[in-house]
Amino acid sequence: MKASEQILSRMKSHKTLLCCGLDPDISKMPKELIEKNISDENKILEFLNGVIDVTSSHVCAYKIQKAFFDIFPDGHNALKETVSYIHRYYPGIPVIIDCKIGDIENTMEAYTKNLFEIIQADGVVANPYMGDDVIKPLSLFTDKAVLVLVKTSNPSSNIIQDVRLENGQLFWHHVLTLVVNRWNNNSNMIPVISTTGNVNLKEIRNMVPDNMPIFLAGIGAQGRSYSNLTQLINSNNTGVIINSSRSILYPLSHNSWQDAVEEEAVKLKNSLNEAIEK
Repeated sequence: MKASEQILSRMKSHKTLLCCGLDPDISKMPKELIEKNISDENKILEFLNGVIDVTSSHVCAYKIQKAFFDIFPDGHNALKETVSYIHRYYPGIPVIIDCKIGDIENTMEAYTKNLFEIIQADGVVANPYMGDDVIKPLSLFTDKAVLVLVKTSNPSSNIIQDVRLENGQLFWHHVLTLVVNRWNNNSNMIPVISTTGNVNLKEIRNMVPDNMPIFLAGIGAQGRSYSNLTQLINSNNTGVIINSSRSILYPLSHNSWQDAVEEEAVKLKNSLNEAIEK
């Protein structure tokens, strides 16, 4: 089954739009783990395995920011082991690696070999700025999900993404058109969209096929609202991936850290469900 199909299937079977971001920041991890006499990589693994154990029944996918692993000497293996842990104990939950790749020819071959063959990721976030040379090779991995940056949530994105083309179309809108009509030949594309700025959510959903999930950026610690979520859902009341990392991983609570993480995941999952049921 394609990774995008797995995501849609879990959305329905587990009644969840939630994607948990696994971005390990040792400085924010529970004190009991920080003080352990083990390597930083093992602290990360113990923390993330605990997070995965308590969130697995509440998520449609996991997204891992690769940069948080790259800063450690054995971070590559820690990343690989994290992906392996999910596949081994919670099969059917796709794991997306966020490293925003976007290069050409042999460099793309090296990226895909590492991410898909060695790390065994189910998807990747890609930067389409270099065009077909980036996205078309990724589209050939038919069982993988390719999350393409279209409209992002960072404050200065508008200086590029909101540039108006000669035909009057905004640049990000043009990129979305490419994702849907040019690059989705194998039905494995997922556009990354934010609700910030000049965005017509209904128009986006009308452009995007019913079986194409949309990754909605800027929810969680970035503080964006999901009050307009109903405008993005598909005919099955699913189809929108909502990622949250920091607000789930590092909640303020007096409970055990595992309980606090699960409570935060359940809270966000339920809030999302309430938003689409209104």
